[in-house]
Amino acid sequence: MNYAQIVSLAVMYADREDIEVNSNVDNFILLTEARINRLLKTREQTGRIAAPTREDEEYYCLPNDYRGMRDIQLNSSLPNTEHKVTQLHYLSPEQMNVQREKETQSRMYYTVIANKLQVWPRPPGGCSIEMIYYRELPNLREEEGFDSNWLSESHPDIYNAGITGEIETFAKNYEIADSWFKKLSTMVGELDYADDLERWAGQALVMRAG
Repeated sequence: MNYAQIVSLAVMYADREDIEVNSNVDNFILLTEARINRLLKTREQTGRIAAPTREDEEYYCLPNDYRGMRDIQLNSSLPNTEHKVTQLHYLSPEQMNVQREKETQSRMYYTVIANKLQVWPRPPGGCSIEMIYYRELPNLREEEGFDSNWLSESHPDIYNAGITGEIETFAKNYEIADSWFKKLSTMVGELDYADDLERWAGQALVMRAG
Protein backbone atom coordinates (compact mmCIF):
# COMPACT_ATOMS: atom_id res chain seq x y z
CA MET A 1 0.00 0.00 0.00
CA ASN A 2 1.14 3.56 -0.61
CA TYR A 3 0.94 6.73 1.48
CA ALA A 4 -2.57 7.73 0.39
CA GLN A 5 -3.99 4.24 0.91
CA ILE A 6 -2.45 3.81 4.36
CA VAL A 7 -3.56 7.27 5.55
CA SER A 8 -7.09 6.68 4.25
CA LEU A 9 -7.29 3.30 6.00
CA ALA A 10 -6.03 4.63 9.37
CA VAL A 11 -8.45 7.58 9.28
CA MET A 12 -11.28 5.16 8.50
CA TYR A 13 -10.35 2.85 11.40
CA ALA A 14 -10.12 5.79 13.82
CA ASP A 15 -13.30 7.36 12.38
CA ARG A 16 -11.71 10.80 12.67
CA GLU A 17 -11.61 12.51 9.28
CA ASP A 18 -11.34 16.16 10.31
CA ILE A 19 -9.01 19.10 9.68
CA GLU A 20 -6.93 18.63 12.85
CA VAL A 21 -6.24 14.97 12.13
CA ASN A 22 -5.56 15.52 8.43
CA SER A 23 -3.12 18.36 9.14
CA ASN A 24 -1.13 16.15 11.54
CA VAL A 25 -1.03 12.90 9.54
CA ASP A 26 2.66 13.31 8.66
CA ASN A 27 3.48 13.76 12.35
CA PHE A 28 1.54 10.60 13.19
CA ILE A 29 3.56 8.73 10.58
CA LEU A 30 6.85 10.03 12.01
CA LEU A 31 5.85 8.95 15.51
CA THR A 32 4.82 5.53 14.20
CA GLU A 33 8.12 5.10 12.37
CA ALA A 34 10.07 6.09 15.49
CA ARG A 35 8.24 3.37 17.42
CA ILE A 36 8.82 0.79 14.66
CA ASN A 37 12.53 1.64 14.43
CA ARG A 38 12.91 0.93 18.14
CA LEU A 39 11.19 -2.45 17.89
CA LEU A 40 12.00 -3.96 14.51
CA LYS A 41 15.22 -5.68 13.36
CA THR A 42 14.77 -7.84 10.23
CA ARG A 43 16.77 -8.79 7.14
CA GLU A 44 14.67 -6.43 5.04
CA GLN A 45 16.22 -3.54 6.98
CA THR A 46 19.83 -4.55 6.43
CA GLY A 47 22.26 -2.57 4.34
CA ARG A 48 25.94 -2.99 3.49
CA ILE A 49 28.64 -0.33 3.30
CA ALA A 50 32.44 -0.31 3.15
CA ALA A 51 34.42 2.59 4.64
CA PRO A 52 38.07 3.06 3.56
CA THR A 53 40.52 3.20 6.45
CA ARG A 54 43.01 6.02 7.02
CA GLU A 55 46.39 5.72 8.67
CA ASP A 56 46.34 6.37 12.44
CA GLU A 57 42.55 6.91 12.41
CA GLU A 58 40.30 5.12 14.91
CA TYR A 59 37.01 7.00 14.42
CA TYR A 60 34.76 6.61 11.36
CA CYS A 61 31.35 8.02 10.47
CA LEU A 62 28.35 5.72 10.59
CA PRO A 63 25.72 5.73 7.81
CA ASN A 64 23.01 8.36 8.25
CA ASP A 65 20.31 5.66 8.42
CA TYR A 66 22.21 3.49 10.95
CA ARG A 67 19.99 1.78 13.55
CA GLY A 68 22.26 -1.02 14.80
CA MET A 69 25.13 -3.29 13.79
CA ARG A 70 24.60 -6.81 12.50
CA ASP A 71 28.13 -7.70 11.37
CA ILE A 72 31.42 -5.85 10.93
CA GLN A 73 34.84 -6.85 9.60
CA LEU A 74 38.10 -5.38 8.37
CA ASN A 75 39.08 -6.27 4.79
CA SER A 76 42.72 -5.94 3.85
CA SER A 77 43.22 -4.59 0.35
CA LEU A 78 46.76 -3.30 0.48
CA PRO A 79 48.90 -3.78 -2.67
CA ASN A 80 51.00 -6.95 -2.84
CA THR A 81 49.32 -8.50 0.21
CA GLU A 82 47.10 -11.54 0.43
CA HIS A 83 43.47 -10.65 1.10
CA LYS A 84 42.61 -11.07 4.77
CA VAL A 85 39.37 -10.68 6.72
CA THR A 86 39.44 -9.76 10.41
CA GLN A 87 36.29 -9.91 12.51
CA LEU A 88 35.64 -6.96 14.85
CA HIS A 89 34.21 -7.65 18.32
CA TYR A 90 31.89 -5.29 20.17
CA LEU A 91 32.84 -3.58 23.44
CA SER A 92 30.96 -0.97 25.42
CA PRO A 93 32.62 2.48 25.45
CA GLU A 94 33.80 1.81 29.01
CA GLN A 95 35.28 -1.57 28.05
CA MET A 96 36.96 0.05 25.06
CA ASN A 97 38.71 2.55 27.35
CA VAL A 98 40.14 -0.34 29.37
CA GLN A 99 41.15 -2.25 26.24
CA ARG A 100 43.02 0.71 24.79
CA GLU A 101 45.33 0.73 27.82
CA LYS A 102 46.53 -2.83 27.24
CA GLU A 103 49.95 -3.29 25.66
CA THR A 104 49.01 -6.29 23.52
CA GLN A 105 45.80 -6.85 21.54
CA SER A 106 44.65 -10.34 20.57
CA ARG A 107 41.57 -9.11 18.70
CA MET A 108 40.18 -6.05 16.96
CA TYR A 109 37.33 -4.24 18.68
CA TYR A 110 34.70 -1.62 17.93
CA THR A 111 32.22 0.52 19.80
CA VAL A 112 29.82 3.32 18.90
CA ILE A 113 30.24 6.79 20.40
CA ALA A 114 28.20 9.86 19.40
CA ASN A 115 27.16 8.37 16.04
CA LYS A 116 30.75 7.41 15.23
CA LEU A 117 32.41 4.03 14.98
CA GLN A 118 35.55 3.60 17.09
CA VAL A 119 37.96 0.83 16.07
CA TRP A 120 40.89 -0.46 18.12
CA PRO A 121 43.68 -1.22 17.46
CA ARG A 122 43.77 1.40 14.72
CA PRO A 123 43.57 -0.37 11.34
CA PRO A 124 46.24 0.37 8.73
CA GLY A 125 45.38 2.76 5.93
CA GLY A 126 44.28 1.36 2.58
CA CYS A 127 41.94 -1.29 4.02
CA SER A 128 38.16 -1.16 4.33
CA ILE A 129 35.74 -1.57 7.22
CA GLU A 130 32.77 -3.54 5.91
CA MET A 131 29.53 -3.10 7.87
CA ILE A 132 26.24 -4.95 7.57
CA TYR A 133 23.84 -2.86 9.58
CA TYR A 134 20.17 -2.30 10.29
CA ARG A 135 18.80 0.67 8.37
CA GLU A 136 16.27 3.17 9.62
CA LEU A 137 12.86 2.76 8.02
CA PRO A 138 12.60 5.21 5.08
CA ASN A 139 10.11 7.95 5.92
CA LEU A 140 6.74 7.44 4.23
CA ARG A 141 5.41 10.68 2.80
CA GLU A 142 3.17 12.02 0.06
CA GLU A 143 6.04 13.11 -2.19
CA GLU A 144 6.40 11.04 -5.36
CA GLY A 145 9.16 8.48 -5.04
CA PHE A 146 8.77 8.41 -1.25
CA ASP A 147 5.10 7.42 -1.04
CA SER A 148 5.90 3.75 -0.33
CA ASN A 149 8.66 1.69 1.25
CA TRP A 150 9.34 -1.99 1.91
CA LEU A 151 7.21 -2.03 5.08
CA SER A 152 4.19 -0.24 3.59
CA GLU A 153 4.24 -2.64 0.63
CA SER A 154 4.84 -5.89 2.54
CA HIS A 155 3.31 -5.19 5.97
CA PRO A 156 0.85 -2.27 5.77
CA ASP A 157 -1.01 -3.58 8.83
CA ILE A 158 1.92 -2.49 11.01
CA TYR A 159 1.69 1.07 9.70
CA ASN A 160 -2.10 1.03 10.11
CA ALA A 161 -1.89 -0.05 13.75
CA GLY A 162 0.69 2.62 14.60
CA ILE A 163 -0.99 5.53 12.83
CA THR A 164 -4.44 4.62 14.15
CA GLY A 165 -2.96 4.45 17.65
CA GLU A 166 -1.43 7.91 17.24
CA ILE A 167 -4.75 9.34 16.01
CA GLU A 168 -6.54 7.86 19.02
CA THR A 169 -3.86 9.29 21.33
CA PHE A 170 -4.34 12.69 19.68
CA ALA A 171 -8.09 12.37 20.32
CA LYS A 172 -7.33 11.44 23.96
CA ASN A 173 -8.86 7.98 23.57
CA TYR A 174 -5.98 6.46 25.51
CA GLU A 175 -7.40 2.99 26.14
CA ILE A 176 -8.21 2.51 22.45
CA ALA A 177 -4.78 3.88 21.51
CA ASP A 178 -3.10 1.43 23.87
CA SER A 179 -4.91 -1.50 22.23
CA TRP A 180 -3.64 -0.40 18.82
CA PHE A 181 -0.07 -0.06 20.09
CA LYS A 182 -0.31 -3.55 21.57
CA LYS A 183 -1.44 -4.80 18.16
CA LEU A 184 1.58 -3.09 16.58
CA SER A 185 3.95 -4.78 19.05
CA THR A 186 2.33 -8.16 18.36
CA MET A 187 2.64 -7.67 14.59
CA VAL A 188 6.30 -6.68 14.91
CA GLY A 189 6.91 -9.78 17.03
CA GLU A 190 5.23 -11.95 14.38
CA LEU A 191 7.39 -10.39 11.67
CA ASP A 192 10.57 -10.96 13.70
CA TYR A 193 9.56 -14.58 14.27
CA ALA A 194 8.83 -15.13 10.58
CA ASP A 195 12.17 -13.55 9.71
CA ASP A 196 13.98 -15.95 12.07
CA LEU A 197 12.19 -18.94 10.56
CA GLU A 198 13.15 -17.91 7.02
CA ARG A 199 16.73 -17.19 8.05
CA TRP A 200 17.26 -20.61 9.63
CA ALA A 201 14.86 -22.65 7.49
CA GLY A 202 15.97 -25.93 5.97
CA GLN A 203 17.76 -29.00 7.21
CA ALA A 204 21.19 -28.83 8.74
CA LEU A 205 24.08 -29.76 6.46
CA VAL A 206 25.27 -33.31 6.97
CA MET A 207 28.74 -34.56 6.08
CA ARG A 208 28.60 -37.86 4.20
CA ALA A 209 31.42 -40.28 3.59
CA GLY A 210 32.50 -40.49 -0.05
